[in-house]
Amino acid sequence: MQAWKGLLARRRTEYALVLVFFLLITIIFTWPLLLHLHDGLTNNSSDTLCNTWIISWNSKTMFTQPARLFQANSFYPSRDTLAYSEILLPISLLASPIYYTTRNPILAYNILLVLGMVLSAFGCYLLVKELTGSRWGALAAGIFYAFCPYKMSLIGELHLLFAPFLPLMFLYFYRYQQTGQRKDLVLFGLFFLLQSLSSWHYLVFCAFAVALLLVWTAVFSRHKRDWLRLAGVLAAVLIAAALILPFALPYVRVHSRLPDFERSREDAEIFSAVPGDYLRVVPESLVYGSTPPPFREYVPGATAVLYPGLLVLILALAGLFVRRRENDDLLAFDRNSYRKGFLFFLLFTVVGIILTFGPSIGSVDNPVYMIPYNLGILKIIRFPTRFFLMVSLGLAVMAGYGIARIATRISQWRRNLGAGRLAAAALIFLLLLELATFNLVIYPIPVWGQVPDVYSWLEEQGDVEVVELPATILGPGSVRYDDWHIGFMPAQADYTTREALLQYYSIYHWKRIANGYSGYLPFFYRRIYTEMQAFPSQRSVDLLLALDIDYVIWHWDWVDADMEAAFRDRLSSTSGISLEGDFGNESVFRIEKRATATPEDLEVSMASPHEIPSGEGFNLAFMLRNAGDGPIAMAVEDPQSFRLRFLDTRGNEACEEKGEYRVPFFLEPGEETYVPLQAAAAPGRGSYTMELSLSGGLLGEWELSKDIEVMEPGDLIASAVLNGMVRAGGDHAEAGPIEADGTLPLSLEVDNTGTILWRSSWEKEQVGTGYPYGLVYVGALWMQGEEVVWEEQAAVLPCDVSPGQSIEAPILLRSPPVPGPYRLVLGLRDKELDWFGEIFVMEFEVKEAAGTPP
Repeated sequence: MQAWKGLLARRRTEYALVLVFFLLITIIFTWPLLLHLHDGLTNNSSDTLCNTWIISWNSKTMFTQPARLFQANSFYPSRDTLAYSEILLPISLLASPIYYTTRNPILAYNILLVLGMVLSAFGCYLLVKELTGSRWGALAAGIFYAFCPYKMSLIGELHLLFAPFLPLMFLYFYRYQQTGQRKDLVLFGLFFLLQSLSSWHYLVFCAFAVALLLVWTAVFSRHKRDWLRLAGVLAAVLIAAALILPFALPYVRVHSRLPDFERSREDAEIFSAVPGDYLRVVPESLVYGSTPPPFREYVPGATAVLYPGLLVLILALAGLFVRRRENDDLLAFDRNSYRKGFLFFLLFTVVGIILTFGPSIGSVDNPVYMIPYNLGILKIIRFPTRFFLMVSLGLAVMAGYGIARIATRISQWRRNLGAGRLAAAALIFLLLLELATFNLVIYPIPVWGQVPDVYSWLEEQGDVEVVELPATILGPGSVRYDDWHIGFMPAQADYTTREALLQYYSIYHWKRIANGYSGYLPFFYRRIYTEMQAFPSQRSVDLLLALDIDYVIWHWDWVDADMEAAFRDRLSSTSGISLEGDFGNESVFRIEKRATATPEDLEVSMASPHEIPSGEGFNLAFMLRNAGDGPIAMAVEDPQSFRLRFLDTRGNEACEEKGEYRVPFFLEPGEETYVPLQAAAAPGRGSYTMELSLSGGLLGEWELSKDIEVMEPGDLIASAVLNGMVRAGGDHAEAGPIEADGTLPLSLEVDNTGTILWRSSWEKEQVGTGYPYGLVYVGALWMQGEEVVWEEQAAVLPCDVSPGQSIEAPILLRSPPVPGPYRLVLGLRDKELDWFGEIFVMEFEVKEAAGTPP
């Protein structure tokens, strides 16, 4: 018993000393953060402020309203908005006592940052000591795992830096495989769970790690006992997955409502590693900071620091090539330890490196990445370079083996145990020197008394919704502005910082805000932000009214000095808003309540081609017109249901199909838009009545019908003449003055005067040389004289258009930001052949408005 107590005491002393050692390194490497734990951040990236907000929201909500955890206060009126970002649940649990005690979100964040680095190093220390039996090797591994250049380049990304549970997961996997004790299995599953809920990236990394571990261990398993233990591991992972599921379901819900809520292959290719990234270094590095050749400079957000350092590579090679001798009794030389430790982590590292290159390596598809991507596993990963976090653990373990083996060899060569220890200490010192960063830039962040007074006022206003303006200028290049496909191209570099700062400020009032920042921007946010470019135009005020937003917080320090007077004049003269309070740099305007339209005020009609090809899919739509006296906003993300039936001339049903549609977002009084629908296949040749039923949902019950001819496909492309024209419809025959940089609804008439069927759907269509139909949309050019002076814009037709058919085509454009006279050239474009047919020209005078460029 005394011996056991002595062992425990020695371990506690050892662990305490190791933790203090790692804490000192953290303080040095992040200096002078220690002096600004309460009011500064090591990175001014928007992700850092976003993570601070997430931790504060979780800390506030987990214990008081857990059912509303994902209904965060940003991105109003969207739902499940916490699911747009990482969940950070275990991190938030650790931070909550600090947050509740101090009410300082910056202090809570920074303490968790320091704690994450210390515990990550300590977790790796425990793993490598278990595998090698060497404290020196464990120290080196912990140092590299927590402070490698890649992680120091992500110093503001707490969800990526906080990784103590990953090495502990490995540790208890190995212990369970050796002992079979249930306690070790439970701890393995617990650490899998905790690391996965710290960041969804780590869920993927843990899944890869466990899959490789199971396969690797199974290859070398020879006994029934080994297989039963592997089954136990699999069971523990399944139990952990069941516990993770409730926190993953909101992400699944969002994806079901918003199909673009995933990372495309194109996203992954943009942020994949290139060979040059493996020579990229952080500027704060004491050794490589001046970027000597052949090393390359780090550009945050555009590149990745994947150069691990020279010494760690040498140590890893030493672990591989310093061979075992007959009298070597150190665990680092044990064949079983070497196989399950070094060789496995060599494989783990190689797989991680391959994954950093993303979907392709050079011009060749990367099957290691694409197979799990096609299975949906990697569709949450935007930056394949983050797989280097796997590499960092692999290199750390291998370097630990290297130091253990080098120290043993030197001790044997010098016949002195102290010589080996001295060599190991020297190597650790050199490793620290090569990895060292110092004198980081600390960015001051307002806390409590430094936060603008308007937020203290807002905290007392009860249950209200808010938007903070002016919006950052959006540049050209968005192309489309129609519902659910709106582009979003911020022109100012400080856009993300502004939105993240406003989200951070919401910690001090917790009111619902239309602003927000995350790795995903929902459609409602993009549309609101685009409409707010023209605020305080009447249309923008009507949108805020329809959304039931109560206040606009206006930031005068974001307004150019030469535009301030113009803004003050417009804000005081625009109907529908009134000054509520003035707080110096911020003014609060109330959105005055008045009647808005309801779904019952909407008029619905049907649009479809007259003739469609048999056996093929086609596009149709129903038209919506706001016949009410006020604006209407339909903030519904859930798909709505429709049913389409074909009845032959005898009234018999020839075919039926069901599908989904999305309601439009916003309509002014008298404004019209369309809702596109896709039918999978038409029936056989003949005459039919097509019945469209809208069932339930926001729009209620509607029954629409139209006669239609189903023809042989060849009859619709007989002579393949592509021709047509655009003309003004409704009240737009004569154009008047319009707001600068505002959205502009227009109603057009489009005629197909050719002999070929036009297809209206042009997203994700595979258009090849043999494609038989025109893929047609409306093109728009803003011109002064003969020069195109604003972005080229496009709008999709409501439905396919048969030869000889005319349809109504409501479109939504964005006016130029610079006042003056313009010619709006409207015409038809084919996806392959470009412009064709007759163009139509409208003359507009863009009014000078506050905030427009001079």
